[in-house]
Amino acid sequence: MIKRIKKFILESLLLKNFIGTDSFIMKDIEIVLENLASQEIMPDKQQRLFLEAFIEFDSKYKHPSFFRQNSNPGSLYLWGPVGRGKTLLMQAIDASYFKNSGQFHFLEFMQLIHNSLFEVSSNKEPLTLVAKKIAKNYDMLVIDEFQIEDIADAMIIGSVIESLVNKGIRIMLSSNAHPSILYRDGLQRNKFLPAIEFIQSNFMIFNLDGLEDYRLRDIVSVSSDEPDVKDFLCKTFSEEWVERNEFTVNERSFPCEGRSSKFLWLSFQDFFSEPCGSKDFIEIAKHYEWVFISNFHACDDEHLDKIRRFISFIDITYQERQKMKLFYKDGFLKNFYQGAQLKFLWERSESRLHEISSSGYLNNLEKN
Repeated sequence: MIKRIKKFILESLLLKNFIGTDSFIMKDIEIVLENLASQEIMPDKQQRLFLEAFIEFDSKYKHPSFFRQNSNPGSLYLWGPVGRGKTLLMQAIDASYFKNSGQFHFLEFMQLIHNSLFEVSSNKEPLTLVAKKIAKNYDMLVIDEFQIEDIADAMIIGSVIESLVNKGIRIMLSSNAHPSILYRDGLQRNKFLPAIEFIQSNFMIFNLDGLEDYRLRDIVSVSSDEPDVKDFLCKTFSEEWVERNEFTVNERSFPCEGRSSKFLWLSFQDFFSEPCGSKDFIEIAKHYEWVFISNFHACDDEHLDKIRRFISFIDITYQERQKMKLFYKDGFLKNFYQGAQLKFLWERSESRLHEISSSGYLNNLEKN
């Protein structure tokens, strides 16, 4: 009798594992919509289409088991132009439906992998151990700004992604590029092609091609007299960013208020008091999509070095078509420089500052 009961329990467990308790259960789209609404966000048509497509795709996901091959790994690749809300949507989905998840910027995730590789460098199959360690900690990974810049990272991330998916870990990636053009024209790109093929074969790929850049819209609309720059940046750049006292350019450290992979927040008072120059400004324009500057103060001929640096900075970033927002009190520009020695140079810079501060300047940058 006891043997029969044990056999019945075992068969029941095996059948449950085979069928899967999570198969074809449709998530309620209202949950993620309410999540967005709590942030005062109303998805546009294209964003709504993506959420609906994800819900439908997710309903067909079955957790892999010993008895069942995973024909739908449940992973997602969301791509499209900057500012379309990719990060926001992925984070909203994650917060609404998943518990044991990890959110990373791509560079942060690569740093995690490199640190883990260092710990197991003596092993014959270090990448296998790294993937196994990550799989123990997360059921879902959200990786923002997926990009490939060198063949070493290409080989590593391709192997790790495939290993994680095969272990049943779901992955959501966001990128500005379709998988087929990742690492285009890169050195030894042919070695990365199997990873591209794996993504295209195992991920739901969705192009979020909305017409409006929401980040640009928010930055254009915010007043230059915004009293809380930190709060504004936290809301506008939903990716994880850090308040730090310094950043590095040309192998030198300079003070800053905060930064992320997308933006640099400078204090006029602190940064332009440093011995910085045109080479540094050029590198800043190359590295950061956005530059924000606050903590302005009036200057006279006792601040000639600071004004010269700022004039050079404006000239270079204007030429480089840098996206930039300056935060100062209304009417400040007309009293910004009150000296005489740099009056001629300053008149041109003041004109450019008025242009940079206009909504038309940023909108024109986006169009061109």
